[in-house]
Amino acid sequence: MNIQDLRSRIADLTARQQAAGEPVSYLERQEIEFEKWRLIHKYIHSHPFRTRGHLERSRQWREAANEIRDLGEIELLDWALLQVEVARNLERGIQDMRPRKNGPCHPLVLEYLANRKRKALAVLHFARAGEVGGLHSVNSAHHGHSADILRKQYPEEDDATVSHEDVPWFPRGQ
Repeated sequence: MNIQDLRSRIADLTARQQAAGEPVSYLERQEIEFEKWRLIHKYIHSHPFRTRGHLERSRQWREAANEIRDLGEIELLDWALLQVEVARNLERGIQDMRPRKNGPCHPLVLEYLANRKRKALAVLHFARAGEVGGLHSVNSAHHGHSADILRKQYPEEDDATVSHEDVPWFPRGQ
């Protein structure tokens, strides 16, 4: 598979994922997401780019962001632009709390993509398990159920004060 095929497949997956009104199940969305990150990782791995080492670190990350921009993946571009911003702040003497690695940008992009692909795979495994055993999520129905439990546990409280914030650390009377 050549690079143009990879680009078109990534663009197709991204467009398919972002299509409004197309009914796609949670599992299908996660399969698309994993495949998209797998293809992007494969593309960047097979298409190494160089950043000029004699430039400031922020300019090196700008060059890397320009290489990434054509893929059309907003999350990856946003991450690369964050690297530009952090490097620029470090050059100005503004420290960042997150540790940053030095070295060429391409291996760091590959590391980010490998971690992103790993996360997408974990979510895909969760979605597949949910197809069998059902997904347990915290939504408004869950919160409604918790409010009912709290009302039963603390019947003397009025409805306005029954919430998760009002749950005491210890049962009353201790």
